[in-house]
Amino acid sequence: MCAERIQACPAVFAVSTAEGRMRMGRKISIGAAVSVAAISAAITVTLTYSYAMKSFNAKVADVNERQAMYTKLGEIDQKARQDYVGKIDEAALTDGICTGYLAGLGDSHSQYLSAKKYQAYRNSADSKSTGVGIRTVQDADGNMEVIEVFPGSPAEKAGVRKGDTITRVGGEEVARITYAAAVNELDGTAGTQVRFKILRTGAGASSAAGVQSLDLTVTRGEYTQQTLESSLINGNAAYFKIIQFGADTADDFNSALSSLMRRGAAGIVLDLRDNSGGSMEAAAAVLDTLLPAGNTVTSRDRAGKVTVEYTSRANEAGLPVSVLVNGRTSGAAELFAADVRDFKKGLLVGENTAGNGTKDTAVPLSDGSAMILSTAVYLTPGGRTFDGAGIGVDITKSLDEGQRRRFETNSLSPSDDAQVQTAVSALIRQGAAVEREPGSPSSSGPASSAGGTP
Repeated sequence: MCAERIQACPAVFAVSTAEGRMRMGRKISIGAAVSVAAISAAITVTLTYSYAMKSFNAKVADVNERQAMYTKLGEIDQKARQDYVGKIDEAALTDGICTGYLAGLGDSHSQYLSAKKYQAYRNSADSKSTGVGIRTVQDADGNMEVIEVFPGSPAEKAGVRKGDTITRVGGEEVARITYAAAVNELDGTAGTQVRFKILRTGAGASSAAGVQSLDLTVTRGEYTQQTLESSLINGNAAYFKIIQFGADTADDFNSALSSLMRRGAAGIVLDLRDNSGGSMEAAAAVLDTLLPAGNTVTSRDRAGKVTVEYTSRANEAGLPVSVLVNGRTSGAAELFAADVRDFKKGLLVGENTAGNGTKDTAVPLSDGSAMILSTAVYLTPGGRTFDGAGIGVDITKSLDEGQRRRFETNSLSPSDDAQVQTAVSALIRQGAAVEREPGSPSSSGPASSAGGTP
Protein backbone atom coordinates (compact mmCIF):
# COMPACT_ATOMS: atom_id res chain seq x y z
CA MET A 1 0.00 0.00 0.00
CA CYS A 2 2.87 2.25 0.76
CA ALA A 3 4.33 1.41 -2.58
CA GLU A 4 1.02 2.42 -4.22
CA ARG A 5 1.11 5.74 -2.36
CA ILE A 6 4.70 6.29 -3.40
CA GLN A 7 3.82 5.56 -7.04
CA ALA A 8 0.85 7.97 -6.87
CA CYS A 9 2.88 10.86 -5.48
CA PRO A 10 4.60 11.82 -8.75
CA ALA A 11 1.21 11.98 -10.46
CA VAL A 12 -0.22 14.19 -7.75
CA PHE A 13 2.86 16.39 -7.86
CA ALA A 14 2.59 16.67 -11.64
CA VAL A 15 -1.06 17.73 -11.44
CA SER A 16 -0.30 20.27 -8.73
CA THR A 17 2.55 21.69 -10.76
CA ALA A 18 0.35 22.05 -13.87
CA GLU A 19 -2.42 23.78 -11.90
CA GLY A 20 0.13 26.13 -10.42
CA ARG A 21 1.39 27.06 -13.84
CA MET A 22 -2.16 27.70 -15.06
CA ARG A 23 -2.85 29.90 -12.04
CA MET A 24 0.36 31.79 -12.65
CA GLY A 25 -0.56 32.18 -16.32
CA ARG A 26 -3.89 33.59 -15.33
CA LYS A 27 -2.24 35.98 -12.91
CA ILE A 28 0.19 37.14 -15.63
CA SER A 29 -2.68 37.63 -18.15
CA ILE A 30 -4.76 39.64 -15.70
CA GLY A 31 -1.75 41.70 -14.72
CA ALA A 32 -0.90 42.38 -18.34
CA ALA A 33 -4.50 43.42 -19.04
CA VAL A 34 -4.48 45.77 -16.07
CA SER A 35 -1.21 47.27 -17.28
CA VAL A 36 -2.52 47.79 -20.82
CA ALA A 37 -5.68 49.39 -19.47
CA ALA A 38 -3.63 51.69 -17.26
CA ILE A 39 -1.39 52.70 -20.16
CA SER A 40 -4.44 53.34 -22.41
CA ALA A 41 -6.03 55.45 -19.73
CA ALA A 42 -2.83 57.41 -19.29
CA ILE A 43 -2.59 58.02 -23.03
CA THR A 44 -6.24 59.09 -23.18
CA VAL A 45 -5.76 61.46 -20.26
CA THR A 46 -2.60 62.87 -21.84
CA LEU A 47 -4.26 63.43 -25.22
CA THR A 48 -7.35 64.94 -23.62
CA TYR A 49 -5.19 67.20 -21.51
CA SER A 50 -3.10 68.21 -24.53
CA TYR A 51 -6.23 69.02 -26.57
CA ALA A 52 -7.78 70.91 -23.68
CA MET A 53 -4.59 72.90 -23.16
CA LYS A 54 -4.34 73.65 -26.88
CA SER A 55 -7.97 74.80 -26.97
CA PHE A 56 -7.45 76.80 -23.77
CA ASN A 57 -4.28 78.42 -25.10
CA ALA A 58 -6.05 79.30 -28.37
CA LYS A 59 -8.88 80.92 -26.42
CA VAL A 60 -6.42 82.77 -24.23
CA ALA A 61 -4.53 83.93 -27.31
CA ASP A 62 -7.81 85.07 -28.86
CA VAL A 63 -8.72 86.96 -25.70
CA ASN A 64 -5.26 88.48 -25.55
CA GLU A 65 -5.46 89.57 -29.20
CA ARG A 66 -8.83 91.18 -28.65
CA GLN A 67 -7.58 92.86 -25.48
CA ALA A 68 -4.60 94.19 -27.46
CA MET A 69 -7.02 95.53 -30.09
CA TYR A 70 -9.13 97.30 -27.46
CA THR A 71 -6.00 98.66 -25.79
CA LYS A 72 -4.66 100.01 -29.08
CA LEU A 73 -7.99 101.57 -29.98
CA GLY A 74 -8.16 103.17 -26.52
CA GLU A 75 -4.65 104.54 -26.98
CA ILE A 76 -5.56 106.04 -30.37
CA ASP A 77 -8.71 107.57 -28.89
CA GLN A 78 -6.77 109.06 -25.98
CA LYS A 79 -4.05 110.55 -28.20
CA ALA A 80 -6.57 111.94 -30.70
CA ARG A 81 -8.68 113.61 -28.03
CA GLN A 82 -5.55 115.00 -26.44
CA ASP A 83 -3.78 116.41 -29.51
CA TYR A 84 -6.22 116.63 -32.46
CA VAL A 85 -6.66 120.27 -33.45
CA GLY A 86 -10.10 119.82 -35.01
CA LYS A 87 -13.50 119.08 -33.55
CA ILE A 88 -14.47 115.42 -33.18
CA ASP A 89 -17.88 114.40 -34.50
CA GLU A 90 -18.74 111.55 -32.14
CA ALA A 91 -21.36 109.98 -34.44
CA ALA A 92 -19.05 110.11 -37.46
CA LEU A 93 -16.21 108.71 -35.35
CA THR A 94 -18.32 105.76 -34.20
CA ASP A 95 -19.46 105.04 -37.74
CA GLY A 96 -15.87 105.22 -38.93
CA ILE A 97 -14.67 102.74 -36.28
CA CYS A 98 -17.43 100.28 -37.21
CA THR A 99 -16.69 100.70 -40.91
CA GLY A 100 -13.01 100.02 -40.29
CA TYR A 101 -13.71 96.89 -38.24
CA LEU A 102 -15.74 95.24 -40.99
CA ALA A 103 -13.26 96.38 -43.64
CA GLY A 104 -10.60 94.63 -41.57
CA LEU A 105 -12.30 91.29 -42.18
CA GLY A 106 -10.92 91.45 -45.70
CA ASP A 107 -14.31 90.50 -47.16
CA SER A 108 -15.58 92.88 -49.84
CA HIS A 109 -19.17 91.85 -49.14
CA SER A 110 -19.13 92.64 -45.41
CA GLN A 111 -19.79 96.26 -44.55
CA TYR A 112 -21.18 98.61 -41.94
CA LEU A 113 -24.33 100.64 -42.64
CA SER A 114 -25.24 103.74 -40.67
CA ALA A 115 -28.88 104.04 -39.65
CA LYS A 116 -29.58 106.22 -42.71
CA LYS A 117 -27.85 103.85 -45.12
CA TYR A 118 -29.53 100.83 -43.54
CA GLN A 119 -32.94 102.40 -44.15
CA ALA A 120 -31.99 102.97 -47.78
CA TYR A 121 -30.78 99.35 -47.97
CA ARG A 122 -34.12 98.10 -46.67
CA ASN A 123 -35.99 100.27 -49.16
CA SER A 124 -33.90 98.88 -52.03
CA ALA A 125 -35.34 95.43 -51.37
CA ASP A 126 -38.71 96.83 -52.38
CA SER A 127 -39.69 97.70 -55.95
CA LYS A 128 -39.99 101.36 -54.91
CA SER A 129 -36.92 103.50 -54.35
CA THR A 130 -36.38 107.07 -53.22
CA GLY A 131 -34.08 109.37 -55.13
CA VAL A 132 -33.69 110.84 -58.62
CA GLY A 133 -34.60 107.82 -60.74
CA ILE A 134 -31.88 107.43 -63.38
CA ARG A 135 -29.20 104.91 -64.38
CA THR A 136 -25.82 106.21 -65.47
CA VAL A 137 -22.42 105.05 -66.69
CA GLN A 138 -19.07 106.81 -66.47
CA ASP A 139 -17.99 108.36 -69.77
CA ALA A 140 -14.42 108.86 -71.04
CA ASP A 141 -14.14 112.23 -69.24
CA GLY A 142 -15.25 110.83 -65.88
CA ASN A 143 -18.73 112.38 -66.09
CA MET A 144 -22.13 110.68 -65.73
CA GLU A 145 -23.88 109.62 -68.91
CA VAL A 146 -27.60 108.96 -68.42
CA ILE A 147 -28.53 105.60 -69.99
CA GLU A 148 -32.01 105.28 -68.52
CA VAL A 149 -34.64 107.55 -66.98
CA PHE A 150 -37.24 105.57 -65.05
CA PRO A 151 -40.82 106.33 -66.09
CA GLY A 152 -42.62 108.65 -63.67
CA SER A 153 -39.40 109.38 -61.76
CA PRO A 154 -38.43 112.81 -60.38
CA ALA A 155 -35.70 113.02 -63.05
CA GLU A 156 -38.20 112.51 -65.85
CA LYS A 157 -40.49 115.16 -64.38
CA ALA A 158 -37.57 117.60 -64.14
CA GLY A 159 -36.66 117.10 -67.80
CA VAL A 160 -33.63 114.78 -67.62
CA ARG A 161 -33.33 112.67 -70.79
CA LYS A 162 -31.53 109.53 -71.83
CA GLY A 163 -28.22 110.51 -73.43
CA ASP A 164 -27.69 113.59 -71.22
CA THR A 165 -24.24 114.04 -69.67
CA ILE A 166 -24.17 115.25 -66.05
CA THR A 167 -20.98 117.24 -65.43
CA ARG A 168 -21.83 118.79 -62.06
CA VAL A 169 -23.82 117.52 -59.07
CA GLY A 170 -24.73 120.00 -56.36
CA GLY A 171 -22.27 122.52 -57.72
CA GLU A 172 -19.34 120.06 -57.64
CA GLU A 173 -17.62 118.75 -60.77
CA VAL A 174 -18.28 115.03 -61.16
CA ALA A 175 -14.74 114.37 -62.42
CA ARG A 176 -13.29 116.06 -59.33
CA ILE A 177 -15.40 114.42 -56.60
CA THR A 178 -15.22 111.06 -58.49
CA TYR A 179 -17.99 109.26 -60.33
CA ALA A 180 -18.75 106.97 -57.35
CA ALA A 181 -19.31 109.95 -55.03
CA ALA A 182 -21.59 111.58 -57.60
CA VAL A 183 -23.69 108.41 -57.91
CA ASN A 184 -24.20 108.43 -54.13
CA GLU A 185 -25.85 111.84 -54.49
CA LEU A 186 -28.63 110.44 -56.68
CA ASP A 187 -30.49 108.77 -53.83
CA GLY A 188 -31.65 110.56 -50.70
CA THR A 189 -34.58 111.62 -48.59
CA ALA A 190 -37.84 112.42 -50.36
CA GLY A 191 -38.35 116.18 -50.73
CA THR A 192 -34.66 117.09 -50.78
CA GLN A 193 -33.18 118.62 -53.91
CA VAL A 194 -30.09 118.06 -56.03
CA ARG A 195 -28.79 120.37 -58.80
CA PHE A 196 -27.41 119.05 -62.09
CA LYS A 197 -25.31 120.75 -64.75
CA ILE A 198 -26.17 118.86 -67.95
CA LEU A 199 -24.75 118.79 -71.45
CA ARG A 200 -27.22 117.73 -74.13
CA THR A 201 -26.02 116.95 -77.63
CA GLY A 202 -27.54 115.90 -80.93
CA ALA A 203 -31.19 116.19 -81.82
CA GLY A 204 -32.13 116.90 -78.19
CA ALA A 205 -30.10 120.11 -78.09
CA SER A 206 -31.87 123.40 -78.85
CA SER A 207 -28.76 125.36 -79.91
CA ALA A 208 -27.53 125.59 -83.49
CA ALA A 209 -24.14 124.18 -82.43
CA GLY A 210 -25.82 120.95 -81.39
CA VAL A 211 -24.67 121.26 -77.76
CA GLN A 212 -26.87 122.66 -75.02
CA SER A 213 -25.91 123.41 -71.41
CA LEU A 214 -28.71 123.07 -68.86
CA ASP A 215 -29.11 123.64 -65.13
CA LEU A 216 -31.80 121.39 -63.71
CA THR A 217 -32.97 120.98 -60.13
CA VAL A 218 -34.48 117.60 -59.26
CA THR A 219 -36.56 117.05 -56.14
CA ARG A 220 -35.91 113.52 -54.89
CA GLY A 221 -38.97 111.35 -54.47
CA GLU A 222 -40.33 107.85 -54.68
CA TYR A 223 -40.24 105.99 -57.98
CA THR A 224 -40.62 102.43 -59.25
CA GLN A 225 -37.45 100.88 -60.58
CA GLN A 226 -38.11 98.71 -63.61
CA THR A 227 -36.32 95.36 -63.27
CA LEU A 228 -37.52 93.55 -66.39
CA GLU A 229 -37.96 94.21 -70.11
CA SER A 230 -39.48 91.72 -72.53
CA SER A 231 -40.08 91.34 -76.27
CA LEU A 232 -40.16 88.89 -79.17
CA ILE A 233 -36.95 88.81 -81.21
CA ASN A 234 -36.00 86.90 -84.36
CA GLY A 235 -39.69 86.43 -85.03
CA ASN A 236 -40.73 84.21 -82.13
CA ALA A 237 -37.95 84.03 -79.50
CA ALA A 238 -39.05 85.39 -76.12
CA TYR A 239 -36.39 87.82 -74.88
CA PHE A 240 -36.19 88.94 -71.24
CA LYS A 241 -33.71 91.48 -69.92
CA ILE A 242 -33.62 91.16 -66.13
CA ILE A 243 -31.74 94.14 -64.68
CA GLN A 244 -31.99 92.94 -61.09
CA PHE A 245 -34.17 90.52 -59.13
CA GLY A 246 -36.67 92.60 -57.16
CA ALA A 247 -40.00 92.24 -55.40
CA ASP A 248 -42.06 92.51 -58.61
CA THR A 249 -39.75 90.63 -60.99
CA ALA A 250 -41.44 87.23 -60.74
CA ASP A 251 -44.96 88.60 -61.28
CA ASP A 252 -43.78 90.73 -64.21
CA PHE A 253 -41.93 87.74 -65.70
CA ASN A 254 -44.90 85.39 -65.40
CA SER A 255 -47.24 87.94 -66.96
CA ALA A 256 -44.87 88.66 -69.86
CA LEU A 257 -44.08 84.97 -70.45
CA SER A 258 -47.78 84.09 -70.66
CA SER A 259 -48.31 86.91 -73.16
CA LEU A 260 -45.36 85.89 -75.36
CA MET A 261 -46.29 82.20 -75.28
CA ARG A 262 -49.78 83.08 -76.50
CA ARG A 263 -48.06 84.83 -79.41
CA GLY A 264 -46.17 81.66 -80.29
CA ALA A 265 -42.83 81.95 -78.46
CA ALA A 266 -40.60 79.00 -79.37
CA GLY A 267 -37.87 79.53 -76.78
CA ILE A 268 -36.66 81.85 -74.02
CA VAL A 269 -33.56 84.07 -73.94
CA LEU A 270 -32.84 85.35 -70.42
CA ASP A 271 -30.38 88.26 -70.46
CA LEU A 272 -28.63 88.51 -67.06
CA ARG A 273 -25.65 90.55 -68.23
CA ASP A 274 -24.74 93.28 -65.72
CA ASN A 275 -27.37 91.89 -63.35
CA SER A 276 -26.00 92.66 -59.88
CA GLY A 277 -28.17 90.00 -58.22
CA GLY A 278 -30.72 91.50 -55.90
CA SER A 279 -33.18 89.32 -54.01
CA MET A 280 -32.44 85.59 -53.88
CA GLU A 281 -36.10 84.99 -53.03
CA ALA A 282 -37.17 86.82 -56.21
CA ALA A 283 -34.69 84.82 -58.31
CA ALA A 284 -36.06 81.58 -56.83
CA ALA A 285 -39.62 82.67 -57.70
CA VAL A 286 -38.67 83.07 -61.39
CA LEU A 287 -36.86 79.70 -61.33
CA ASP A 288 -40.04 78.13 -59.97
CA THR A 289 -41.76 79.02 -63.25
CA LEU A 290 -38.95 77.68 -65.44
CA LEU A 291 -37.69 74.53 -63.72
CA PRO A 292 -39.07 71.12 -62.69
CA ALA A 293 -39.35 70.15 -59.02
CA GLY A 294 -36.12 70.34 -57.04
CA ASN A 295 -33.90 72.38 -54.71
CA THR A 296 -33.00 75.72 -56.30
CA VAL A 297 -31.27 77.67 -53.52
CA THR A 298 -28.96 75.91 -51.04
CA SER A 299 -26.35 77.38 -48.68
CA ARG A 300 -23.60 76.08 -46.38
CA ASP A 301 -22.56 77.92 -43.21
CA ARG A 302 -19.19 78.03 -41.40
CA ALA A 303 -20.04 74.88 -39.41
CA GLY A 304 -20.70 72.96 -42.63
CA LYS A 305 -24.47 72.84 -42.15
CA VAL A 306 -26.27 72.72 -45.51
CA THR A 307 -29.67 74.43 -45.71
CA VAL A 308 -32.18 74.23 -48.55
CA GLU A 309 -33.69 77.72 -48.71
CA TYR A 310 -35.94 77.56 -51.79
CA THR A 311 -37.37 74.84 -54.01
CA SER A 312 -39.26 74.71 -57.31
CA ARG A 313 -42.50 72.89 -57.96
CA ALA A 314 -43.29 70.51 -60.82
CA ASN A 315 -44.73 73.13 -63.17
CA GLU A 316 -41.87 73.97 -65.54
CA ALA A 317 -42.30 76.07 -68.68
CA GLY A 318 -42.13 73.75 -71.68
CA LEU A 319 -39.66 75.84 -73.70
CA PRO A 320 -35.86 75.62 -74.16
CA VAL A 321 -33.83 78.34 -72.45
CA SER A 322 -30.63 80.26 -73.16
CA VAL A 323 -29.12 82.40 -70.38
CA LEU A 324 -26.81 85.31 -71.19
CA VAL A 325 -24.16 86.20 -68.59
CA ASN A 326 -20.99 88.29 -68.39
CA GLY A 327 -18.31 89.36 -65.91
CA ARG A 328 -20.76 91.63 -64.09
CA THR A 329 -23.43 88.98 -63.59
CA SER A 330 -23.39 88.60 -59.82
CA GLY A 331 -24.90 86.92 -56.77
CA ALA A 332 -28.47 85.68 -57.23
CA ALA A 333 -28.11 85.98 -61.02
CA GLU A 334 -25.12 83.62 -60.96
CA LEU A 335 -26.96 80.95 -58.99
CA PHE A 336 -29.95 81.43 -61.29
CA ALA A 337 -27.77 80.64 -64.33
CA ALA A 338 -26.19 77.62 -62.61
CA ASP A 339 -29.65 76.26 -61.75
CA VAL A 340 -30.83 76.45 -65.34
CA ARG A 341 -27.81 74.45 -66.50
CA ASP A 342 -27.70 71.92 -63.64
CA PHE A 343 -31.40 71.17 -64.09
CA LYS A 344 -30.55 70.55 -67.78
CA LYS A 345 -33.08 73.19 -68.75
CA GLY A 346 -30.84 75.31 -70.98
CA LEU A 347 -27.41 76.56 -72.06
CA LEU A 348 -25.29 79.44 -70.74
CA VAL A 349 -23.90 81.91 -73.29
CA GLY A 350 -21.42 84.79 -72.95
CA GLU A 351 -18.58 85.13 -70.46
CA ASN A 352 -17.58 83.82 -67.02
CA THR A 353 -19.57 85.47 -64.21
CA ALA A 354 -18.32 87.66 -61.34
CA GLY A 355 -18.00 85.00 -58.63
CA ASN A 356 -19.99 86.61 -55.80
CA GLY A 357 -21.42 83.54 -54.12
CA THR A 358 -21.73 84.45 -50.43
CA LYS A 359 -24.94 84.78 -48.48
CA ASP A 360 -24.82 88.32 -47.12
CA THR A 361 -27.01 88.77 -44.07
CA ALA A 362 -28.14 92.14 -42.70
CA VAL A 363 -27.61 92.12 -38.93
CA PRO A 364 -29.46 95.03 -37.25
CA LEU A 365 -27.70 96.80 -34.37
CA SER A 366 -29.26 98.43 -31.32
CA ASP A 367 -29.00 102.04 -32.57
CA GLY A 368 -30.75 101.46 -35.91
CA SER A 369 -27.56 100.83 -37.86
CA ALA A 370 -26.59 97.41 -39.21
CA MET A 371 -23.78 95.33 -40.60
CA ILE A 372 -23.83 93.21 -43.73
CA LEU A 373 -22.00 89.99 -42.91
CA SER A 374 -21.13 87.00 -45.10
CA THR A 375 -22.66 84.12 -43.13
CA ALA A 376 -22.67 81.29 -45.68
CA VAL A 377 -21.77 80.34 -49.24
CA TYR A 378 -24.29 79.35 -51.86
CA LEU A 379 -24.09 75.98 -53.58
CA THR A 380 -25.18 75.07 -57.10
CA PRO A 381 -27.61 72.14 -57.46
CA GLY A 382 -24.52 70.05 -58.19
CA GLY A 383 -23.09 70.96 -54.77
CA ARG A 384 -20.35 73.30 -56.00
CA THR A 385 -19.41 76.71 -54.61
CA PHE A 386 -18.85 79.55 -57.07
CA ASP A 387 -17.66 82.35 -54.79
CA GLY A 388 -14.40 83.67 -56.19
CA ALA A 389 -14.56 81.44 -59.26
CA GLY A 390 -17.81 82.41 -60.97
CA ILE A 391 -19.96 80.31 -63.28
CA GLY A 392 -18.48 79.20 -66.59
CA VAL A 393 -20.50 79.21 -69.82
CA ASP A 394 -21.36 76.51 -72.35
CA ILE A 395 -20.84 78.83 -75.32
CA THR A 396 -18.26 81.62 -75.07
CA LYS A 397 -19.10 84.81 -76.93
CA SER A 398 -17.84 88.39 -76.40
CA LEU A 399 -18.86 91.75 -77.81
CA ASP A 400 -16.43 93.80 -79.89
CA GLU A 401 -15.48 97.25 -78.61
CA GLY A 402 -18.13 99.08 -80.63
CA GLN A 403 -20.90 96.75 -79.49
CA ARG A 404 -19.67 96.84 -75.89
CA ARG A 405 -19.87 100.63 -75.79
CA ARG A 406 -23.38 100.61 -77.22
CA PHE A 407 -24.36 97.90 -74.74
CA GLU A 408 -23.06 99.96 -71.81
CA THR A 409 -25.08 102.99 -72.93
CA ASN A 410 -28.22 100.89 -73.40
CA SER A 411 -28.32 101.57 -77.15
CA LEU A 412 -27.50 98.12 -78.59
CA SER A 413 -30.56 96.42 -80.04
CA PRO A 414 -30.97 92.62 -79.70
CA SER A 415 -30.72 92.21 -83.47
CA ASP A 416 -27.27 93.87 -83.48
CA ASP A 417 -26.09 92.22 -80.28
CA ALA A 418 -23.71 89.34 -81.09
CA GLN A 419 -24.24 87.70 -77.70
CA VAL A 420 -28.03 87.82 -77.96
CA GLN A 421 -27.91 86.32 -81.44
CA THR A 422 -25.59 83.56 -80.20
CA ALA A 423 -28.14 82.84 -77.46
CA VAL A 424 -30.83 82.52 -80.15
CA SER A 425 -28.58 80.06 -82.01
CA ALA A 426 -28.32 78.10 -78.75
CA LEU A 427 -32.13 77.86 -78.68
CA ILE A 428 -32.10 76.40 -82.20
CA ARG A 429 -29.41 73.95 -81.07
CA GLN A 430 -31.84 72.82 -78.33
CA GLY A 431 -34.62 72.23 -80.86
CA ALA A 432 -36.48 75.56 -80.85
CA ALA A 433 -38.19 76.36 -84.18
CA VAL A 434 -37.02 79.99 -84.36
CA GLU A 435 -38.52 81.81 -87.37
CA ARG A 436 -35.51 83.98 -88.23
CA GLU A 437 -32.12 82.42 -87.73
CA PRO A 438 -29.22 84.67 -86.66
CA GLY A 439 -27.30 86.01 -89.65
CA SER A 440 -30.25 85.90 -92.02
CA PRO A 441 -31.25 89.26 -93.60
CA SER A 442 -34.65 89.19 -91.94
CA SER A 443 -33.19 88.62 -88.44
CA SER A 444 -32.29 92.31 -88.20
CA GLY A 445 -35.92 93.33 -87.97
CA PRO A 446 -37.17 95.27 -84.91
CA ALA A 447 -38.17 93.49 -81.73
CA SER A 448 -41.80 93.57 -80.67
CA SER A 449 -42.55 94.11 -77.01
CA ALA A 450 -44.92 92.07 -74.89
CA GLY A 451 -48.15 93.96 -74.40
CA GLY A 452 -49.05 94.91 -70.89
CA THR A 453 -45.58 94.40 -69.39
CA PRO A 454 -43.67 97.20 -67.70
